[in-house]
Parts: sequence; structure tokens; C-alpha cells
Amino acid sequence: MMKKFAAFLALVALLTLPASVMAAKSGDFELGGYIKLHTWWDSTSVVNKNIGFVGANGQGVVPINGVPTGGRKSAYQPAYNGRFRMTSQDTRFNFKITGPEIWGAKTQGYIEVDFDGSGQDPQTNATNAVLPRLRHAWFRFDWPGGWQVLMGQYWGVFCNYWPDTVNSGPLFGHGMATERLPQIRATYKTGPWTFVALAGSPTDSMDNAVAGAWPVLAGTQGYAGGRAIMPEFGLQVIFDKDLWGKAAFFSRPRGFSASVSFGIQRTRFDDGVAAARTWGWNNYGGTLGIAQNSQVETPWMVQASMFIPVLPTQTKDLKNTASVQLQFYVGQGLAAFGNDWGGGNFSYWQFDSPQTFAGVNNVPVYKRKLMKRYGGYIQGQYYINNEWYLSYLYGFSKAYGVTQGRNAYLQNIGWSNNGFEFATAGDPLKFVQEHNASLFYRPNKNFKFGLSYVYLNQNYFQNTGLPGQDASRGDNHRVQFAGWFFF
Repeated sequence: MMKKFAAFLALVALLTLPASVMAAKSGDFELGGYIKLHTWWDSTSVVNKNIGFVGANGQGVVPINGVPTGGRKSAYQPAYNGRFRMTSQDTRFNFKITGPEIWGAKTQGYIEVDFDGSGQDPQTNATNAVLPRLRHAWFRFDWPGGWQVLMGQYWGVFCNYWPDTVNSGPLFGHGMATERLPQIRATYKTGPWTFVALAGSPTDSMDNAVAGAWPVLAGTQGYAGGRAIMPEFGLQVIFDKDLWGKAAFFSRPRGFSASVSFGIQRTRFDDGVAAARTWGWNNYGGTLGIAQNSQVETPWMVQASMFIPVLPTQTKDLKNTASVQLQFYVGQGLAAFGNDWGGGNFSYWQFDSPQTFAGVNNVPVYKRKLMKRYGGYIQGQYYINNEWYLSYLYGFSKAYGVTQGRNAYLQNIGWSNNGFEFATAGDPLKFVQEHNASLFYRPNKNFKFGLSYVYLNQNYFQNTGLPGQDASRGDNHRVQFAGWFFF
């Protein structure tokens, strides 16, 4: 039965391929993937399946601008009730196609699809009709001597080292970049060294958008918050070598590995106005009008990663082996690389000077500033034997450099509460941390089961709750289980 099902999927996939690929020799097509059931219980009702974001206490389901709507904490009680969920939308399949030799290079194509197109919360309808989503779609040329060129949608340069967790998208938006982008990528391998350079599709931002009261380019109104104006560029250097033995990386032996990665793009913010809020003594001040001139900012990110066998093996036997993964990053505008959120987390405003704006004199004009953050993770794994292993993951993300300064001009005109220079439409995250402890059982290469406990804590810059409530932080506890069938 399983062979018939696999053959049916292969037939459907083959029917979608161009004739030149279908003409490839028999055996040049390979189907793979897995079926996954993910089930979990959360202590709140406001966190998604990848444990990426939890609303602040005292606010319940937080509106996009973070402003509470009034009432007692009991009015938000549904947000504090636990919630049980199940989904199979992380199921995925892929197929590889070996193409003909061209220009002296071997060729290969790859397509991967999952069913995460319905979003991070799988609550859809009684039939759970989730939608397909394209993950990867690329083809590449491999020449003798170590040169490789890839074209299509693939990982960015920040995704080589992936934490092994029960939930998909570990440390989602707060410690691990999750970036797939259409790109042209060149790779050169020599000995233990790998050098990577790519130019790819940049990320537009919907963060802290301005109103279209001033002219913007046709078709860009949806990106009035920020519009990329050049490709995203990525560079990476990787060192991989078995120096003193190997340890398990997703149940396969791997030697010591280290890399340094860098990404950059340019984003234009158009002229316009917006309703924003400033710092207060304990809460945000009242809403005020922000005027912004057109400007260009530069999201960038630098990341260093290592995989270290601690208790190594010289064979394929993983019993009593252990490893540590370390990753650290720093940058600004990190949502461009899939490592942050909108809602004021990508950027904010800082007072510049009184200017003549749209014919009005002495208007307080603000400059857009990209949010600076640093963070990363550490994961330790120990294999009791070849079937059972333990994992502990800690990840974090922290903002820095956000101004809390004041300006006498703002204070004198009463434009900003207490003269604070900072302004934003949302309540940005200041510090995020996650603890994830897991037990895995993999009886053979086709099956895997995992049970874990996760604690997520997020701290905000301000207390935006009602009087007597602490809404400067949010917490969520989770117990989750998953089963995989690999084919």
C-alpha cells in the first residue's frame, strides 16, 4: 500500500515537470519527505504553533498597535486559559531531479512543499483544510574543482545550523533566522573550507507604516512602512572537518564545524505621517502625529556558528556521544532576515528637528531608526544510545541602543509626553528568552517521536496594561509531542 501511495505522489509530481526533465533516464527521480503529527498544550491562547510570540500579560489578545481597550483582567480571561491543539500541516514532501550534463557541469533540481500556507495557527475549519506552501525550488550546476551555482528559492546564509526540537521553526523570530529567498548563489569548496556568496530577493517591511498623504510610487502603498531598493546580499565562510571525532547532528555523525555569515540590504521609507506614541513615566504617552521625510536605511546581520562534538565517536555508533551547538548574531532590522517581528520591532522613530513639512512651519520631524538586536542560542544533546537522546536548547534576543532621551523643544510645545524623543506605533519587544527541553526516540530511520517542555518569556519596553496590571511581559508554558514517519 505504501509503495502505491508513493508511486501515486511520484506520478503527480512528474506530470508537473517540463518535458526535458521527464525525458531524463529512469532512476534520476527521487521522492522524499515525512508525515508529521504535532500536538501541544499551551498555558495561554495567544501563542502560535512555532512558539514565536506571546502577548503581554494584562492585554489578552493584543491589537496590532498594542493599545489596551479597557476593562478588568477578567475581560481578557480567554487569553489566560490553556489551549490544546493538533496539526499535520508540517508534513512535507520533496523530489530531486538529476538533469543532463551541461557546460561541463552536473545538474540537479529540487522542489519541497509543506502545508503551512494557512498560517501559524492551524485553527481553520472542521476539515482542517490547510494550504500547501512552497519551501524550496531550485536547480544547480556542479563543476569539477569545487564550484557550484544555484538558482531558485533556498535558505539564506544564516540557516546552516538548525536546533533539533519537537516544534518546527525553533526560536522563531527570536534567536534563529528562518529565511528562504529566491536567489543566485555561488559556492566554492576546497578542502575543509566552503565559501558562499548570494544575491537574492530582499524583504519589504510593513512595520510602522506611514499614511499615504504624500506621493508614493504606484503599487507600493502596501509597503509604505519600508520598501527594499536593492537585492539582499549574503556572504558566508564555513569550516567543516573531523578533528577529534564526530557526534550526532539530527541522528547523523558530524565533525567539528564553524561558520561566519553576513547579510545586508537597503530599504527606503517614504515621506508621510503616522499616529504614534512616546515614552511616559510608566506607560506610553498620548497619541501624536509623526512627520517623516523620505530616507534609506540598511538592515544588516552578522552571525557566528559552531557545532562541537563533546563526547565524540570514531564510528557510526552514536551511543554515549554528546554535542554542543553555539550561535550568536548582531545586527539591525533583523526582520529582513527572518529573525524578528513587525509591530515596532523592525524600526521606530526618533525626533530630528522642527522643519517646514508640506508647507507647515516648525513641524517636529522624526527620523526612522532600525531596531538593533543581538542574540543566539546554545543547544546540548546527549545520545543515551542509537535510539534515545536528550536535548536542551536556550535561545534569546535582546534590543539595544533604543533612545530614552528627551528634547527641550518637544517638552516646551507639549508635542511629546515629557519631551521623549522615541515614538512608535506598537510596543516593541525588549528581551526574549526560551527554554526547550526534549526527549527523542528514533527506533529506526523511518520513525521518530519527541516529547518536550518549553517556556517562553518576552519582556516589552513599556507597561501598556491597565492600572494595577503588569503588562510589560508575557509568558507561556508548553508541553508538546510529535511523531514523524520519514519516507
